[in-house]
Amino acid sequence: MEDQNLLHKILKLWFRQKSGDGLEAKLGYRFRDPELLAHALVHRSFLVGKDVPYASNNERLEFLGDSVLNMLTTEYLYRTYPSDPEGELSKRKSAIVSGHACAQSSKEWDLSEYVKIGKSEAKMGGRGKESILADAYEAVLGAVYLDGGLEEVRAILNKFHFPRVQEIISATDFVNYKSELLEFCQGKLRCSPEYVIVGEEGPEHQKVFTVEVVVNGKSYARGQGPNKKKAEQEASRLSLETLKAEAAEAEAKKAAAPKVKQPAHHIGLP
Repeated sequence: MEDQNLLHKILKLWFRQKSGDGLEAKLGYRFRDPELLAHALVHRSFLVGKDVPYASNNERLEFLGDSVLNMLTTEYLYRTYPSDPEGELSKRKSAIVSGHACAQSSKEWDLSEYVKIGKSEAKMGGRGKESILADAYEAVLGAVYLDGGLEEVRAILNKFHFPRVQEIISATDFVNYKSELLEFCQGKLRCSPEYVIVGEEGPEHQKVFTVEVVVNGKSYARGQGPNKKKAEQEASRLSLETLKAEAAEAEAKKAAAPKVKQPAHHIGLP
């Protein structure tokens, strides 16, 4: 208990000295309990080699913030696009809550300056990693929720995230290749693609996943990413390119093939 209380004191002291209230000013929100915000900035790599509980990183706050972000985004889309069907709303939501979108929004707070990461992670460019920034962004939202409630999170999203919705959903980065591949396979091949995890390498804080796409028993492409979702997206994109090329080639051969003339049928006169 004493160790835990000491950790809390260190977090509070570090946060006030490190940020000089700067991050709170950028958020436009003053924390009643600054420890929550300090906690939201601790990446798991910072704890490596330290006699500090693993749960002291920001993953639990990220988990909470992710749920809050999803709920408020769903509400925003429901109110903003009253005529859109459920499928279209889901596509928009997937883009808005994506790691890329969160990482981009985090730049408005200069969040990379405040995230606490390990030395080895920092040497590998960790401060600029989208996954770390996106996780910290969601953790900050989780901290605001615990400290001030849902309305405070909504105010922050209305100021920093939701004004970017049109930019987000129109960006080519947010094409859902996994959905496109499913539609292509079901429409053209009457089947669904399968995803097989064929590799998982690297330390816990810098994993690289390799996923393979299999269609009708045939392996098409492999994709890599810092998580399974991104690896599946990349594998889907590459597989879709190959499948479309195969379909185009088949159509070209069909069009170039000589047409067999059917013998004329004459109706005899009575």
